[in-house]
Amino acid sequence: MSSFSAASGGIITNRNFLLLWSGNAISLVGFHGARIAYPLLVLALTGSPSQAGIVTFAMTLPSLIFQIPAGLVADYTDRRRTLWWCQFAGLMATCMALVAVAGRPPGLLLLLSITAFLEGTANVFFVVSELGVVRNVVSVEQRPVALAFLEAELPIAQLIGRATGAVIYGLARWLPFAVNALSYLCCLGTLSAMRTDYTDNTDNTARRSEGSSTPSRTWTRIVEGVAVMWSNSFLRGSTAIMALSNSIFQVVILLLLLEIKIDGLPTWTVGLVLGAAGVGGLLGAGIAARLTTRSNARVVFGVSVWAWLVALVPIALSSNPYMMALSFGCIGGIGRFVSVVLVVFQVAVIPDHVLGRAIAAAEFLHAAAVAFGALAGGYLLAAVGTRTTGWIMVAAMFGLAVGGTRLSLSRGRRRESVEP
Repeated sequence: MSSFSAASGGIITNRNFLLLWSGNAISLVGFHGARIAYPLLVLALTGSPSQAGIVTFAMTLPSLIFQIPAGLVADYTDRRRTLWWCQFAGLMATCMALVAVAGRPPGLLLLLSITAFLEGTANVFFVVSELGVVRNVVSVEQRPVALAFLEAELPIAQLIGRATGAVIYGLARWLPFAVNALSYLCCLGTLSAMRTDYTDNTDNTARRSEGSSTPSRTWTRIVEGVAVMWSNSFLRGSTAIMALSNSIFQVVILLLLLEIKIDGLPTWTVGLVLGAAGVGGLLGAGIAARLTTRSNARVVFGVSVWAWLVALVPIALSSNPYMMALSFGCIGGIGRFVSVVLVVFQVAVIPDHVLGRAIAAAEFLHAAAVAFGALAGGYLLAAVGTRTTGWIMVAAMFGLAVGGTRLSLSRGRRRESVEP
């Protein structure tokens, strides 16, 4: 039996991992369904795109604010307990939204902004701690398959959550929030059912750090996480390039939406184009699960950035929705594939006691890049139009591809402490 088949079989019988993965996959479906419902609801009530944007921004703002605190929590608390409380907080927030939508009290926009912010915050803390729990509940041999499953959660949730969220919102405006509440309850149940017969290295670290939570010590802990990422040239370079590529793709998403609007295409084409990334992501995660153990992370990363460049060219050349869907699907597949490879590398080289803070530092950079891309993309499209913007993005990706090649070929001039 191949190592991949053995690892896959082991994952299927790993009760703790299956409970963790299935519960969060269901919870993410509800979360993304509600995420679609928030702006749809505000648009229906106010007719104001700017107010809908406020609610959407409220859900994404925690990604900028709480990544680093989430890393500290992940490294200095019981991670599974953190997951449970994150799901409980999300449940309370979506129940508040459900009551608000049903009752229509004064200040509804403010209430929805608060509940969206709370759900976004809970999600940030959950995501950072989840990786550490996965590392604790699977063997080293099972890690590539387990992390591929983990990376597949997001495209699955986006595909199902966005589609069902929009459909059930059409049936009743409060229904997406009710379904979201049920998904949180499901995840709380699976987390509670997990056995505790696994090693959580954060316990000893937390006990050693008792009584030393001064501001200076807290800052030192944060710097430790950033230093781990910075001390490894490949971690440092790949994180920066991934963040910059996220900015490019945020601009591309706006470009696609604007192209569809300008061409007067039906609204279902938006789902076709954006949904293609989810389909590609599932395929990419599945391929990565089989190839990760036999792949060199540096080489895969360098090739993937060039593949992104090739996939961007048709978007710059054509406004055909099927061509855009195919290209965006390829972008999503490549992105999910390289994400699995990078996560496997990160988990292998970053010490467990600092994993949360190191991953949080990278996620903060990614979140900032996404926010910048979304903001800059609107101004860029308004200034030069879709076609020129498309070619600017191709040129920017070319620069990243060159950087990715240099990174993949460079081994560094000194021994990097966290490399295996």
